[in-house]
Amino acid sequence: MFQYILFDFDGTLMDTSEGVFHSFDHVVEHYKLNIDKAVYNTMIGPPLKDSFANTFKLPKSEITNAINVYREYYEKDGMFEARVYDGVVELIEKLRCAGKKIFVATSKPQLYAKQILERKNMLHLFDFVGGADLEEQNRVNKIDVINFVFENNGIDEEKKHQCLMIGDRHFDVNGAHQMGFKAAGILWGFGSRKEFEECGADYVLKTPRDVEKFILG
Repeated sequence: MFQYILFDFDGTLMDTSEGVFHSFDHVVEHYKLNIDKAVYNTMIGPPLKDSFANTFKLPKSEITNAINVYREYYEKDGMFEARVYDGVVELIEKLRCAGKKIFVATSKPQLYAKQILERKNMLHLFDFVGGADLEEQNRVNKIDVINFVFENNGIDEEKKHQCLMIGDRHFDVNGAHQMGFKAAGILWGFGSRKEFEECGADYVLKTPRDVEKFILG
């Protein structure tokens, strides 16, 4: 049924929270913000510029600088403070063995996603890694990243019924639906069943093994 499988990155392939949270700390300390760190969980998934504006309440004039402050820590240490979720590598290997095309579609900058996957010896598992542009200006929202993946891999309207987006937040579901194909919400990341019910996820799957059984039977 599904031939083209798109994976989100943060909260789907890897638990990147340690490095991301340390990088958020760097921004909070720089701006001397009074922030309850419990909100950090809600900031994994959306573009940084949105999180800094909506959650940290930084003025628009400071967003670019805040991203630079975040990256001072993230580029040096934070990006590699990530743990691959149990069962994910095995899932992707089985999908590949079954002839599926496997992609990454993330709002994380493409450069960072590829560097992390290479460090974790996973880059070879993917046919294409699509992410945001480094400036996070022209290609950062999920729909734009998905469209970028499609354009670079010859996936047209006639193939969309063979596509499945797999992610842990409503951003993944909404992006897939805006592009006209189905999405599965997974429960090993940062999202919840309630979130997926509210955003209309086509499927909700609990573990990588459940994803394997769903796609391969």
